[in-house]
Amino acid sequence: GKAYAAPGLREYNKSTPTMVIDPDMAAILTQRKKLKREIFDDYASFEGYTGVETMRFYESRLPFPSIPDIIAAMRYTAYPEDTKAAVQRVFDVYDSDWPIWDWMTIQKLTTEQVEQLYVRGLWEWTPASDELGRLGWTPSGRLSLKDLAYEVPNAMLMIQGGLVQGVSKPDIIKSISKAGIHPSYAEGYYQSILTKPASEDIIAFELRRDPSLSNLSNELLRIGIHDNYHDLYKELAYQIPPVADIITMAVREAFTPSIAARFGQYQDLPPDFVEWAGKKGLSKEWAERYWAAHWSLPSPQQGFEMLHRGVIGMDDLNMLMRALDIMPFWRDKLVEIAYRPLSRVDVRRMFKLGVLDVSG
Repeated sequence: GKAYAAPGLREYNKSTPTMVIDPDMAAILTQRKKLKREIFDDYASFEGYTGVETMRFYESRLPFPSIPDIIAAMRYTAYPEDTKAAVQRVFDVYDSDWPIWDWMTIQKLTTEQVEQLYVRGLWEWTPASDELGRLGWTPSGRLSLKDLAYEVPNAMLMIQGGLVQGVSKPDIIKSISKAGIHPSYAEGYYQSILTKPASEDIIAFELRRDPSLSNLSNELLRIGIHDNYHDLYKELAYQIPPVADIITMAVREAFTPSIAARFGQYQDLPPDFVEWAGKKGLSKEWAERYWAAHWSLPSPQQGFEMLHRGVIGMDDLNMLMRALDIMPFWRDKLVEIAYRPLSRVDVRRMFKLGVLDVSG
């Protein structure tokens, strides 16, 4: 029957290869649910497999975990019992091979972990070096790792720490390179990290050196100010007085040079005042206005007295009250009360002499 014909059929099929699906392909397709089991049995029979042999052939083509996978799974299911015995119930592992397979599935310290154990003082160098050797590092490689195990501060901290400790500039430059900055750029990095003056400080300094600010653009560029904005900084360097000072200048005719000159408000103006005001960012015009507005003024009462004595006229009195910041509403009213009324005795005498009559 089939049992006796199978060997002959198997040899016949081997001697006459075709492009049809073989049993291995049929087993894979059956596992993937592309073929029915009955069709697989037919393909297996073409190779002479029958009955139990067909079943065993199909099972031999099923995916099976590797030995390390089996050991790892048994550690979860059988641990802390005898893992080896649990594995042997699933797969035949020789006793002589077991230690190797078991070692392959054991977690081991990484190079970085060994370094951290040494850096944190949990291991001395000898056990750390031995473990690195087990991980495949040569003796010279282990010595290199001993130095690399420690973290190096970044270049910025290298500079700051070196400056605090008084380290020389050449040594700081070397440290910058150790922190990962290419030696060709270490000097530039050093210069860029150092603190620079604020733009306000640079402007104040340049004003003291040269009020025309001829070198301001160069200094601003050195601290990273875009050259498109240099004119902006130069314009803002020259101050405009506060509004309160501008008002004082206005009421004291500092914006009307002809009037200010009439009253001598520009007299005694020291040249040094203009020079030093320029170093504070004030133009010559503003310095002169400040000077014209700084004088003390006579009081309203003194102005009335000068009017009574004919020293000044009404226009001058009005100008004085304006300079004293007296509101326009009150000026004519103050003028009206500037004259003292006649006493009763004076009125009688004047009436008797005919200086005054009933109508006044």
